[in-house]
Amino acid sequence: MLKLLIGRACSGKSARILREICGLGDASRQILLVPEHASHAAEADVCRACGDTASRHVEALTFKLLARRVLSLTGGLCDYALDAGGKLLMIERALHETATQLRVYKRPSRRVAFLGGLSRIFDEFSAYETAPERLFDCAAAIGGAQGDKLHDLALLYGVYSAKLQNGGEDRRDRMERLAEKLEESGYIDGKDIFLDGFSYFNAQEERILAVMLRRARSVTVTLLGERGSASEVFAACSRTRERLMRLASENGVRCELEWLAPQEAAGALAHIERHFFGENAAWEGDAANVCTRRAETVTSECEWAAAEILRLVL
Repeated sequence: MLKLLIGRACSGKSARILREICGLGDASRQILLVPEHASHAAEADVCRACGDTASRHVEALTFKLLARRVLSLTGGLCDYALDAGGKLLMIERALHETATQLRVYKRPSRRVAFLGGLSRIFDEFSAYETAPERLFDCAAAIGGAQGDKLHDLALLYGVYSAKLQNGGEDRRDRMERLAEKLEESGYIDGKDIFLDGFSYFNAQEERILAVMLRRARSVTVTLLGERGSASEVFAACSRTRERLMRLASENGVRCELEWLAPQEAAGALAHIERHFFGENAAWEGDAANVCTRRAETVTSECEWAAAEILRLVL
């Protein structure tokens, strides 16, 4: 079963998941899956909520940590994935080998910035499982200068992808290998899986979620949203909700939605969170803890924020 817990920020979604994990206890095995930046906080929250016995029944993982667990069972954990520098060298070789077939990038810059840009594009292609053949078809349909550019990207990406598995070695990103190996590993079979803190999932992650829906006992996902709200701030999460519901239907899994009631706003900051993208509601209370600053650049904005944090903590 897929269960979607939907609510605004601070509506108790994470706390609800922790209570459910504690309630299950040793009756099942659970996985709490969170984004990379939230892994340490998630482990601490699980320990606080479930106590000293938490490790007996629950793991707090990210997609990358899940990949390590799965590949340790199916093989391939020792296969190295290219780091940023290795990707740049591989792309540079692909450029050199395909130079005579390229239309736009026949004499491209070999600067790190240019190669890094191609690396980021290829990472996006990989994350959304866009095959070189699809890119070639789109290039032919578009035509013109844009079509030529897409043709070159398709050719380079195809050569680059082939090199990642050349010579019997698998240098692909571990997320790609996780998507292929998760089902045969049996690692998630019969477990209760909770995903918290995500606003969207790319194609690779959706393929992993499809396996979870087929093999896990239950899958619970938290999303931002508010019943009946048409605010654009929730638009991305609304699209994610629709894709997850469609994914459940495609895999023959029942989907259940639960809307969490918003908590009463308390304080000036909570008032801003509730009304910033909505109606123009005035705040009558104390606003001494809220201030606004205008910066010329993102860098100066970050520098000011860092300096203010240091001032407050020292």
